Amino acid sequence: MRNSESDVVIVGASFAGLATAYFTEDAKILILERQKELGQTQKSTCATSVEWMEKLNCKDSVLKTFDYGTIHSSNGSRVRIKLPETFCTIDYKKFCTTLAGNLENTEILTGNRVIGLDGNDSNTILTKDARYSGKLLVDASGWPGIREKDHKKLNTTKRTMPAFGLEIETEFQGDTDSFHIYYGKRFIKRGYGWVFPTGKDTARIGIGAYSGFKPRETLNSFLETLDIKGKDLPRHGGHLPTIGLGEPVKGKIFVVGDACWQVLPLSGEGIRKTFEYAEFCGGVITKVLRDEMTLEEGLEAYSQEVLNAGRFYNNMRFAQNLAIHCPDWGRNRIIKFLSRVSEAKMERLLVGYFNDEITSSKTRMLKTVIGGMFA
Repeated sequence: MRNSESDVVIVGASFAGLATAYFTEDAKILILERQKELGQTQKSTCATSVEWMEKLNCKDSVLKTFDYGTIHSSNGSRVRIKLPETFCTIDYKKFCTTLAGNLENTEILTGNRVIGLDGNDSNTILTKDARYSGKLLVDASGWPGIREKDHKKLNTTKRTMPAFGLEIETEFQGDTDSFHIYYGKRFIKRGYGWVFPTGKDTARIGIGAYSGFKPRETLNSFLETLDIKGKDLPRHGGHLPTIGLGEPVKGKIFVVGDACWQVLPLSGEGIRKTFEYAEFCGGVITKVLRDEMTLEEGLEAYSQEVLNAGRFYNNMRFAQNLAIHCPDWGRNRIIKFLSRVSEAKMERLLVGYFNDEITSSKTRMLKTVIGGMFA
């Protein structure tokens, strides 16, 4: 069995793992990836802000940019919203290979499925054929994380039941200057549908839904509703842990991305948040390795940074539950209400969303929504 030691061992070479390595300085880094090739399996819509693509020096992976988002209701009404930041869809494989090429002093071992730790408090990662030790460990393995392999045990309560997303990429003849979100039972009963443009006449079209649905049948139904042919096209998807924040630290391990449930409820946006926390985590790891803080101080600093957004995530989860259980007529009224909100007020709301500043109490949020429904 091979033995290897590095300053930092990161499990997962997707958004969270690669970005954490990018923001970690002066370290010998080892990244373990279970896929045989970088970017082999796309699991998400791969949409984020252009600003992050520039910051990570990966702008060449951008496929399509847009400054607007459009929300559709089941009765055909819609609201078009200007975004405070330009968003984009990206080529996942190109992003992974480009960012990997930007890393210094980093080895990436593909085809290495992690089977666990060598003891609960160990700094050694085990695979089938090797042991990899690091002064610091990062779990960026995605849902459910390297210490949560028992899915059945994890999903025994609704609190920890993730959504599931599934999509295709196909021709699209609609508005490609905006991404589109679809709410209502006409489209999907317990979730939402989406269209994210990838070019002038192409888009990723998918659904995100919760318990009690069949992903393939639901996606097929959504495609039929939009009069789009795509039943026989390749599909990709995965779990969407839109269930509030998980544990940022487990033992002596930093947990980043989907493994920490850093996907925002309601919107399902995870990549931008993952980059934010990966940047902070990489900075903390750098300080620990430089002896500017102890490991315990670093773990506490990262944990507090993530958990400071707990109230924001809880408010978004509350809004998500409201959206799921709201009848179609209620959703229609909400969208009609939003269509009458001035662009300036909507922009302030979205700036609050982008800055994790939607911290109103649940009661206040409920009153706002109900007031809009019956206006």
